[in-house]
Amino acid sequence: MYMASLLVAALLGAPAGPPDPGVTAGPFDAAVDRRGRVYVTEGDTLVRLLPRGRRSTVASFPSRLVPAPERLPDGTPRGTPVRMRPVPTAVAQGPDGALYVGELTGYPFPPGRARVWRVVPGRPPEVYAGGFTAVTDLAWGPDGLYVLELAHDGLHSGDRVWALLLVTGPGRHRVVASARHTTPSGLTIHGRHAYVTACPDCPATARVRRISLSS
Repeated sequence: MYMASLLVAALLGAPAGPPDPGVTAGPFDAAVDRRGRVYVTEGDTLVRLLPRGRRSTVASFPSRLVPAPERLPDGTPRGTPVRMRPVPTAVAQGPDGALYVGELTGYPFPPGRARVWRVVPGRPPEVYAGGFTAVTDLAWGPDGLYVLELAHDGLHSGDRVWALLLVTGPGRHRVVASARHTTPSGLTIHGRHAYVTACPDCPATARVRRISLSS
């Protein structure tokens, strides 16, 4: 899957190039609502799993046109608008009962262009917060929604610094914690602490980092 190859490239510090347009990303994350229904991010959609292996699309997320940061293998010049997929990677149910979905975004992974969507089944998805980069997980804590970024400065920046951010209001968020070279993929919050899984595919350096949210 394209998603798996992208994360492997990030783990190894290799450049991540444009995807094969015929490849679908996911599934990547899942959440269970208060009624026991299971939701999964898959491709560019959020789906609900149904009995006997069936599924129902709950929301589809749109692609956007962004400038190509480099000349592409097919000869497309730098700066030419290219279609960037949303690549939803995270889903969590909020205290209001809605589902919140975070984007990694696809190629060219521009910094600050990932979004968090608010999804109420039966309604069109709405952007809840923006300005993120390479979101890999979401979790609700005592102060609101926390967002985990795989690469705070972008996958093409060469700077492998991740960040945990707290959404503080419409269009606003602040960095709670950050570190280098640990490639986080999972986030859980319990009480006043966040737990971040770091580099799960690196057996020698894999760890779970505990972060205090008291401040």
